[in-house]
Amino acid sequence: MTKSNLYAASNQWAVRPADERFGTLEEARDACKAYADTAEELTVDFGSETILADSDGLYLTLDGGKGNRKATFTNWGFGQMCRMAGAPADYIRRLPPHLAAQCVDAGLDKHFAGREAMESKALVHVNGSLVLRSLTSERYARFWNWEVFDRLIGLQGTGWRVPPGRPSSGNDPRARKATEADCLSRKSSGGGLSINPGDMIAPAGIYASDHDMFSFLVNEDYRIEDGSDGGLARGFFVQNSEVGASALKVTFFHYRHVCGNHIVWDASNVIEVSVRHIGDVAGRFHIQLAESVNKYLNASAADETARVNRARSLTLGATKDEVLDAVFKAIAGGRRNGLPSGMNFKQLGAAYDLAEQWVDVDGSPRSVWGYVNGLTRLSQQTAYTDDRTFLDRAGSAVLALAV
Repeated sequence: MTKSNLYAASNQWAVRPADERFGTLEEARDACKAYADTAEELTVDFGSETILADSDGLYLTLDGGKGNRKATFTNWGFGQMCRMAGAPADYIRRLPPHLAAQCVDAGLDKHFAGREAMESKALVHVNGSLVLRSLTSERYARFWNWEVFDRLIGLQGTGWRVPPGRPSSGNDPRARKATEADCLSRKSSGGGLSINPGDMIAPAGIYASDHDMFSFLVNEDYRIEDGSDGGLARGFFVQNSEVGASALKVTFFHYRHVCGNHIVWDASNVIEVSVRHIGDVAGRFHIQLAESVNKYLNASAADETARVNRARSLTLGATKDEVLDAVFKAIAGGRRNGLPSGMNFKQLGAAYDLAEQWVDVDGSPRSVWGYVNGLTRLSQQTAYTDDRTFLDRAGSAVLALAV
């Protein structure tokens, strides 16, 4: 059960503007639903529709080139059209509008050359004026962001919740003091900071825009006892784009601790489920999300705890030298599985020394569990990717001796 830190939720926490942050899943669902209700899905025939320009820039006619119904572009929609035309969007934006329109039109003609139809599926925002949000292939199956949030809302009754987050900026008007109900019930001696009642919190962990959505949920009710204070809990990230920016993805994991900026500490058993926007996306997402969540919740915590206990009780050696010799043999035996051929004995020794500092949490550094956690902690402190990869793969090879 090699562990690492996950930063996807923290990256979202750090960069999302205030208008893309929501306090509840219901608020996010309603906002995304209202946006979907003002949208129109249509097929654009580039054989008859025309890219035109005026003093404000480019626009797309949606009435056979008559110009009575024209749509401007979001940044994402404009970028999709330029990629379809084989033209760099940044370059096109710098051209005079009429020249830019000619370049895009020529590129689209080339893109569709030899095809039976010059058609693309479009999503247009209709609210006074028309704004084209996306252009995708005819095979694209849209799954709305509000539909994702609607399914997440249904999980709240089974113990899933969004962990509290600190304000990411000093001027968030929705910042407030955390209550007992806001805070996670179990604290841990892992890295990072916990949020306690009275600490300042702000909307975090639930994000949505006209481009994508992201949400972060945890469940504290099903825990794996690994000898640490609080053990391991379960969580997942879910992300989607209704404009073709990414597939619908759910990332499940076990974790030891979540801090106030939503870094997930000591994550293990990380599994990603990805659903492409083709065919019955809604049905497949509903089935796969339900199956994956149920698998995570119904997986026997006792069985997983037993595996951890085996790793805690299996001794690699009576001394540091014997431990490192056993580690060397485990790693060398795993070379054919992709482990680097070069071994850094200094790092292996440093991992043992680090494990000694965490004996109260992870157990003896001479045990499989204690030493693997030493490797993991050293990996988290290591700057170079190659070294981190070596340490993480070494941890997997050593852990395999017990599980």
